[in-house]
Amino acid sequence: MWAVNNAGRGLFKEITEVTAEDYSTIMGTNFESAYHLCQLAHPLFRASGKGSVVFISSIAGLVGLPRLSIYAASKGMPT
Repeated sequence: MWAVNNAGRGLFKEITEVTAEDYSTIMGTNFESAYHLCQLAHPLFRASGKGSVVFISSIAGLVGLPRLSIYAASKGMPT
């Protein structure tokens, strides 16, 4: 059984122009939805005795790209 977190929404704005609503929209789509999918999948994984979660990220999570600060934060990957 698999759960694939592939949601992604970008926002091309200067960081000084990003609003609280922009932040909430991007983080809700790109981060919170992935978290909640894992919560929903957990009982199914537990019942089956196995499961895998795949997170689709972005190079923006590793490399700064112009006008994509909030998107990059939402797709961040540990190094």
